[in-house]
Amino acid sequence: MNRKNILKVSIFTLTSLLLVSFALSGCTPIEPDMVRHLYIQVKMLNKKTAKLSQNNIYLEQELHGVQLNLAKHGVQISGLNSKISDIYGKYEKESHNLGILQKKFEEYRLIVNRKLVKLPKPAETQPALPKKVIAKKIEKTPVVKKENLTELNFKKAMSVYNKKNYTKAIKALNEFINKYPQSAYTADAFFYQAWANFNLKKYPVSILEFHKFSQVYPKNHNVPMAIYLQGVGFFKVSDPSDAAILFRQVISKYSGTKAAELSAKALKGLSK
Repeated sequence: MNRKNILKVSIFTLTSLLLVSFALSGCTPIEPDMVRHLYIQVKMLNKKTAKLSQNNIYLEQELHGVQLNLAKHGVQISGLNSKISDIYGKYEKESHNLGILQKKFEEYRLIVNRKLVKLPKPAETQPALPKKVIAKKIEKTPVVKKENLTELNFKKAMSVYNKKNYTKAIKALNEFINKYPQSAYTADAFFYQAWANFNLKKYPVSILEFHKFSQVYPKNHNVPMAIYLQGVGFFKVSDPSDAAILFRQVISKYSGTKAAELSAKALKGLSK
């Protein structure tokens, strides 16, 4: 029972008591002061009843507003739950892909530890061909019209790389490799694709790609730098001893190159 009903009952009860009192008193006239007092009380009760009625209307309006807000927030929460489910699904997919990549990376790490520990002696190695000589050889190679188009497409992909837009560069270089798998620029496309992943800090991916590049194109002038960058990648994600093996290989096999100079500095830093 709300307050309004309680007040109505109180007024009714008070009136009934007055009537009963009047009847029991043998219809004795009621004193004017008593009547005035009762009138004042009834008036005060009416005011309280009106005030409570207004409060009741206000509370009903507030309740209605709260219900609307709850409904609105319920829709928002439902939308957020849907987004969370979508994000969680993408996370599960990426986690699965990462697990596969980490497995491949561990396999490659074992190859490095087992096969590269015994480095070739400096006397048995052949000095790396200077970059200037390679550039001259490329210039003297006869180029047909089809190769001109190939070169143009390679330069377009490299322009994206040079702008440091590495994500788009990876896509452009990969498209070039698939379109021109036997061109004179395919090896460089492989190399810069791996370097783009390295610049994006995708070190396990870049390590695998640099390794593949070095195996497929062992005589390419970028091989020393590829091995050096593999070492840096191992330093970022693995034990520094793995990186040291690769740095020593660069120094031993490719002395005099920029990669050998960088590898020597890296080894010096590891020894501190």
